[in-house]
Amino acid sequence: MRDTSTLHAELNHFDEQELVTRVLNGDADAFNPLVRKYQQKIYNLIYRQVHDRETAKDLCQEVFLKAWQALPKFKGQSVFYTWLYKIAVNCSIDFLRKRKQKKQIIFACEALPQNADDVLPMIQTQPSPCQILEKEELGHTIRRAVQQLPPGQRRAFRLRYFHELPIKQIALHLNKSESTVKTTLHHARQKLQNMLRPYLQNEPL
Repeated sequence: MRDTSTLHAELNHFDEQELVTRVLNGDADAFNPLVRKYQQKIYNLIYRQVHDRETAKDLCQEVFLKAWQALPKFKGQSVFYTWLYKIAVNCSIDFLRKRKQKKQIIFACEALPQNADDVLPMIQTQPSPCQILEKEELGHTIRRAVQQLPPGQRRAFRLRYFHELPIKQIALHLNKSESTVKTTLHHARQKLQNMLRPYLQNEPL
């Protein structure tokens, strides 16, 4: 069995453009040396972005699949790794963007407290200890409810919880005092609590 250093030396001596040409001419096996040469580098690159080993493995496979599919577009004007690197970066960005979009506003749902401030929505990617409702559906429901808020409350709520701005910046943006913004958000949360109460109790809105 060849050791790692021997294999690495052999991979470094491949003519990458020749391998690409062979793949485009129908020799699918010619792509394998390119995968072996760069898969660890691509995995490491992706892992530094997503911080999850299984996700990095999946995205690494996706990168090479996309590279295989896009190989006819590789013109050889840059080294193969530079081209592959760009694909990996784009895959990582797409994944992170989708993960951020999937962050849903959720409520603790064991019981609705009397104080509206206690049901402050929070952005969260991991399930909470309490039973939580389906994120996709609840996120859509909350956004529909936010649309029904009075314009001033709706703007303040979106800036606070969708754009995650601090109270001070919201006050500057809306040309209001910080105390006014806090009061507006308090009323917005109360209205949303009332609108969403039936949903959280499994009743139609």
